[in-house]
Amino acid sequence: MLTRIFAAAVFAGMLGGLAVTAMQMMQVVPLILKAESYESAASVSLGHDHGHEHAQPHDHDAANDNAAGSPDDDPLAAFGGSDRTLITLLVNLVMATGFALLLCAAFALRGDGDARKGLLWGAAGFLVFNLAPALGLPPELPGAYAAPLFERQTWWLGTAVASCIGLAVIAFGKSHAWRAAGILLLVIPHAIGAPHLDADAAGSAPPELAAHYIMVTLFASAIMWSLLGLTAAYVYDRLTQDQTATLAEPHAT
Repeated sequence: MLTRIFAAAVFAGMLGGLAVTAMQMMQVVPLILKAESYESAASVSLGHDHGHEHAQPHDHDAANDNAAGSPDDDPLAAFGGSDRTLITLLVNLVMATGFALLLCAAFALRGDGDARKGLLWGAAGFLVFNLAPALGLPPELPGAYAAPLFERQTWWLGTAVASCIGLAVIAFGKSHAWRAAGILLLVIPHAIGAPHLDADAAGSAPPELAAHYIMVTLFASAIMWSLLGLTAAYVYDRLTQDQTATLAEPHAT
């Protein structure tokens, strides 16, 4: 069983990781680069104003350099475009394979392996790990102002866990009371509210660009989860059928 789970997860993870990377390169990365240009322009403008306030024209270039940030501020800044693409691909492959392992483990526990159920499991994964957290903490472009990282990570993790348990209770609960409890778990993190800065805080990128980024990022994640669910279920089911057929064959005497 472990061999089937691992083989199906690796195959699905490779396909899902490649697909989401391709979509990110075509739709997501151009928006990130555009947002970085707004961020750099805002930093240069801030450094320019700061230099005039202190009447130090000779420090203007240094102020711009400091405002624009150094390679130490961004671990990926030292890499070229091709290297960043390779790093993104590797991260996506590992991430997709890990998610596929979760799906295949669920197939083994529940005995679900057909394509329809695989697609449903993929949709559940998208809801738990992407859609539900994004309702409170949508994907952010470079230059966006955000609450402290630890607070956001804590809320994200709590939302993912609550959504996972709540969805499982709704899907597999035997009574209306259990399903009501599942719905309550889905709602609680959003009732508490995600950590945010003041309402007047805004990033350097235009709101339209940020909204477009949220849309394409969630769309890429939805495609990845759909491929993971379908592919993992199909491969796991085929491996299970092959093993069953092999065991059913009469041994030669």
